[in-house]
Amino acid sequence: MKRSRVTHRKSKSSSAVRRKRDLGNLKSLLETYRAPKGTLYRVATDLYESLNTPISLSCEILLRYGEIEQLVRKAVVPHDYNTAFRFADDYQAVSFLKKAPIKIEGVDPEAAAKKKFWQSEEECKETNRRIRSFARNPLNPGVNPDVARVITLAIEKIASVLGPAPDLREWLYACRFGPGAFNHTQVTGLTSLYDKLQVRPSVCNELVDVAALLVTSQPQWARSIADSEEYGFWPILRASDFDLVPGNRVTFVPKTAVVDRAIAIEPLMNIYAQLGIGALMRRKLNRFGIDLSDQTPNQRAALLGSKDGSLATIDLSSASDTVSKELVRLLLPDRWHFLLDLCRSKVGFLDEQWFKYEKFSSMGNGYTFELETLIFWSLATSVCTSLNVEADEVLTYGDDIVVPVAAYDLLKRVLTFCGFSFNELKSFRMGPFRESCGKDYFNGIDVRPFFQKELPNEIEDLFRLANGLRMLAHRRSDLSGCDCRLRNAWDSVLRAIPRPIREACRVPAHAGDSDGIKVNWDEAQVSPFVISNKDGWQGHFGLRYQAAPLEGLQPRNLLGITASLLYRLGDGGKLAIQLGDFLSNQDATRWAEVLEDFVSASPRQERGCTYRLRADAFYGVWTDLGPWM
Repeated sequence: MKRSRVTHRKSKSSSAVRRKRDLGNLKSLLETYRAPKGTLYRVATDLYESLNTPISLSCEILLRYGEIEQLVRKAVVPHDYNTAFRFADDYQAVSFLKKAPIKIEGVDPEAAAKKKFWQSEEECKETNRRIRSFARNPLNPGVNPDVARVITLAIEKIASVLGPAPDLREWLYACRFGPGAFNHTQVTGLTSLYDKLQVRPSVCNELVDVAALLVTSQPQWARSIADSEEYGFWPILRASDFDLVPGNRVTFVPKTAVVDRAIAIEPLMNIYAQLGIGALMRRKLNRFGIDLSDQTPNQRAALLGSKDGSLATIDLSSASDTVSKELVRLLLPDRWHFLLDLCRSKVGFLDEQWFKYEKFSSMGNGYTFELETLIFWSLATSVCTSLNVEADEVLTYGDDIVVPVAAYDLLKRVLTFCGFSFNELKSFRMGPFRESCGKDYFNGIDVRPFFQKELPNEIEDLFRLANGLRMLAHRRSDLSGCDCRLRNAWDSVLRAIPRPIREACRVPAHAGDSDGIKVNWDEAQVSPFVISNKDGWQGHFGLRYQAAPLEGLQPRNLLGITASLLYRLGDGGKLAIQLGDFLSNQDATRWAEVLEDFVSASPRQERGCTYRLRADAFYGVWTDLGPWM
């Protein structure tokens, strides 16, 4: 009996050693592996051939002969189809590579985005002239009376939502840091909370006095910037403590294979204040039934409109780049306009020069999304009021607009007058197709395609590609299984993944897209790391390949680390007393070591992350995707 127990213990011990060794080998392979060249095109070819329609096969021919520009510009029109399934096939074929950052000879996405950016500025300049003329004389015979009435109603509706003036105390408490970078004269690319509390805050000249008050309201932040106690326990900041910048910096990020998207990187204090304004506006909108944390109302409305044709979905081209200065001045109450205007960047930097904006706010401004939602909601509901149409069905989420079909024509005239351009290819009032907030429906059937938005180089890219195809196959089978026509493309991705990885890194359907390969429970049994809960209650463990913050942050100082901690947990009260007691008994080096892990765990954008393999991740109940059929 004793010998048996000893043997069992040795077996168990050797199994643990073997598992640890296998896990170490797997980590090394994950960190060093790179996808084979041409993987994406091989997957695309398998997808086009499996869909097997004239459109998909034409896509395969274009890809085979290197006509990539024609391929990514190829489009289909919903009105040309009478069945959802045929449309879904062709829609997927033309959409698969449309947003991938593929280098195409003779195509410069950034140059196209710049051209579009300057064109939007010219349009805003013309709109500003038109709105100034209207403001001086709303009865101008050159303005359609119906349009003038709608704008007058919109001014009243916005006033009813916002009230005459913002609550500045509420704004103070709502201000916050964003997750991205900020414009600074001396440093770039800083995104962590620690860095934002450490650096001399950048701010536009007009906002510097208010910025000093905002920082002073947070004593640990103020002490971190002043880096001394010479002004007393609560330092009073001056303009000289800030990094003054003229405005924001325009840059470009990938949008599609042929055109980038323009965004503006705001000064630190401007974005801090703008996000506070955005939070205030969200709360005001929420009281009127507009919940900007939830896209599902728009998605449900698109579903309904595709079934019965009662609702139209509207999309605007470059909406945030065509919100003109004079339109905001006209529509918003004076005190609200003053605050928004104070916190915005009035000039931008592009092509090595500063220029004055004709738009009011750009993408990257902390309140642009809420502002455009409010403007479009007010104009759409005012159109309905003017036409005696029920306005309860109006929904806005940024520039995703849903209105009753009866309001479509007049709203189009109003929006055009206000300087916005209808995206004719993505606006629908007739036929069986509607799209809004990332959902596309054809006669009530979900036909949203899978867009491959990255070149698969790292292993996590391949995980996302495989999972995108598998989840698409699941949706295409009405969530009861997986469309077998997509099996070849899915298998093609798996063949690009080394066997030890594709067998070990298996996760359930509800896992993250980069956690591993999403499979059914029976498919996961090849992985030695997928086990049922050891304690007997429901749930399963497996591997998880997850994003983690990059290490090696900039040199730290004690006040900066303390400021970061207090900002995230709250300053004052019992916490501050406990920290004070701790500091009185510990040296600065020890305090920095204690906080190292905490500060390193600050949220970062995914592009600033590395990936790490986590063993024994708990997934709960294992969710399946059903059989290939």
